Amino acid sequence: MNEARGMVEAAIRTIGLDPAALVMKESTKDGAPGETQQVAWTLKRGSAAVLVMLLRRGDVASLRVVSPTIVFDPAKKDVLFPRLLKLNAEGMMGCAFALVGDKVVVVTERPIVDLSETEVAHAIRLVAGVSDTYDDKLVAEFGGKRASDT
Repeated sequence: MNEARGMVEAAIRTIGLDPAALVMKESTKDGAPGETQQVAWTLKRGSAAVLVMLLRRGDVASLRVVSPTIVFDPAKKDVLFPRLLKLNAEGMMGCAFALVGDKVVVVTERPIVDLSETEVAHAIRLVAGVSDTYDDKLVAEFGGKRASDT
């Protein structure tokens, strides 16, 4: 996971940010010194907050990039959810809308095997761009609030 961390930090630098200033969370197995189990960075691109994580689940380590997009109006979920599924099916290349509690998020995840710095930078830009593009559109169409406004 150390090699992947170096790639994430290099990718964050390529978008003009200091990864050391953005580390939000780091944990090791059972809190003991050793291999990192999870490390996360938070950053902002446009109106989108983005969480970039390296995490280990069992034997699989993954890169996960998530951006909260909107806090949805529960009264509109019957029309919002099919719209999100349609957007996913129409070509959300490499990412998807998902739900976390009362939030719509944009997410992408992949194992770190054969990960490259270019892929990390692309994942960050992709998730941030989709979230920043759709937060205003979804709120205008379905109500709720941009996640960045909460």
